[in-house]
Amino acid sequence: MPAVRRLPIAGAVVVAVALTVVLSTHANLTTAELRADPEVDIVVAPTEEAPSAAPTRDPSAAQPPPDASAPGQVYVRPAAFAKVTGSPADVAIWRHPTDRRKSVVLGAALDGGIAAYDLAGRRFLTLRGPGARPTGVDVLYRFRFDPAWTNDIAVVTDGATGRLRAMAFRPVAAGFGNPLIEEVTAPDVPVIFADGMPRDIAVWQDGTGAYAVVAQDGTARLALVRLTPAPGRKVAYEVIRTLDLPTDLVTHDLTPWTPCGPAPVIGLVADASALYVAQRGVGIWRLTPDLTGEPTFVDVVSQFGATPAADGTCGPGEGSDRLPDVGALALYPGHLLAATPGNGRFAVYTRQPVQYVGKFRLVGVPATGGLAVTNLALGAPYGGGLLVAGGGGNTFALVRWDGLARRLGLPVDTRG
Repeated sequence: MPAVRRLPIAGAVVVAVALTVVLSTHANLTTAELRADPEVDIVVAPTEEAPSAAPTRDPSAAQPPPDASAPGQVYVRPAAFAKVTGSPADVAIWRHPTDRRKSVVLGAALDGGIAAYDLAGRRFLTLRGPGARPTGVDVLYRFRFDPAWTNDIAVVTDGATGRLRAMAFRPVAAGFGNPLIEEVTAPDVPVIFADGMPRDIAVWQDGTGAYAVVAQDGTARLALVRLTPAPGRKVAYEVIRTLDLPTDLVTHDLTPWTPCGPAPVIGLVADASALYVAQRGVGIWRLTPDLTGEPTFVDVVSQFGATPAADGTCGPGEGSDRLPDVGALALYPGHLLAATPGNGRFAVYTRQPVQYVGKFRLVGVPATGGLAVTNLALGAPYGGGLLVAGGGGNTFALVRWDGLARRLGLPVDTRG
């Protein structure tokens, strides 16, 4: 295993100094709704257009329907509620290269399988393997298997074997009645972590190659993996380096502080310019995607810096109530979305500069599962993009991104 890098306490001091700048920045609210009420409820109201694959119990029925005229509440017509077998550990979106209507939502179900759904939320394919337990999934476009061949692939973390699995999308073959998705993992790929199992994953690529950042389950450890072509048009990989996020931190006045309870990585998202990491009980970090350099905070959870009570729990700290805790993350051009499972909401930040914009709530869809968003045009009704959010139980919602984004004052740009 490569040597593990641990961040020195001095690095945490630098982070704390940068943190005071982030927390003192006023929100840049960009719409009338947000100026009046930074917490906008996006009410996902099931309609008669919902597909037959929707769950029999209305996910929003546990509470009275909200008042459509109430301040800060707007309605969004959901295209689908998808039902998965087992709790959805993670979700990802694949855009079909020629027929956008055939784009796919992937769900990594903890019962052991990768399920593929069409844009109506209907499951049409499940990939299972003996002893497999997918925990995370992300999509990498145009991975080069050999000089004459490229493919879009889904890269999956397998919590049963400790390895990655590569799934290739075969749209041409699917047109002749073959499966759309085929496993192309090379034999004898290595275990990612010698002392634990992988959980979340984020993929990215630049001129030097294709990479994945993988989080170890239950810890603050990350691994950088390089994806490589293997004989027979298979996908192999090698572990480049690992990094432990800090758990010994300092507050704004440089007082040493340790998180209340475990502080594992609970969400990842990346592109070639940055990696964002959600650490439970701590906040959201920004790192270089190759795990070099020092991480800085995007935001911290509300209990950051709190003194533990006698029972070991922590109350409010120096963080803001906009982030009671943190979970899944997603990127939209110029913006970062963060699920806040403590209150079932989603916080929105600009990336350059880092600035809090506001938050929204998908009523009936608690922010407790995976999260994925694309600005690109898909098949109807997602011509303006798609947001997929995992909820409680065994559902996740497919929501038109343009309808939601315009209410938040976010740009709707469907260009690639």
